[in-house]
Amino acid sequence: VAATNTREERDDFHGSEADVSLDDMDLSATQPQPVRNEGDPTFSKKKKKISDASDFSTLFNDAATLLAENIRTVGLDISKSIASEVLIQQKSEMTIQESALKLYPTLCEVEGLTEDERYQALSKIPDHPTQMLIFFSLPSAVRLEWVRRFLANH
Repeated sequence: VAATNTREERDDFHGSEADVSLDDMDLSATQPQPVRNEGDPTFSKKKKKISDASDFSTLFNDAATLLAENIRTVGLDISKSIASEVLIQQKSEMTIQESALKLYPTLCEVEGLTEDERYQALSKIPDHPTQMLIFFSLPSAVRLEWVRRFLANH
């Protein structure tokens, strides 16, 4: 009965005898509508500005998303490239270490190389990994001359 009195009081207050109140309506799907002042000459300009701002916001968000995706892709590519370079470097270092271990026995096999030249070569060649690889790629017959020229220049 109290609810009926409240409804009657509300109807009397508004000067209406409608049987429906806002309390009885499901308003969950409704959204507030802006007041339209279509007679106002600035209304369409304001509406366009709001629309432009919304479009700009959407474009900005899309650009930021695309940029983030591109940065992520480039980052992955760089990581893969670095991993490849590290692997190549590790393999190269292993090859150089293996060559350094073979250097002394190989220098001992070079006929005509003095003991002093052998030790000088043993101390200098490992500091030049590319030259060490070249030394091992040479035929035995030219290694003596190569070592002497290397020592003269280094």
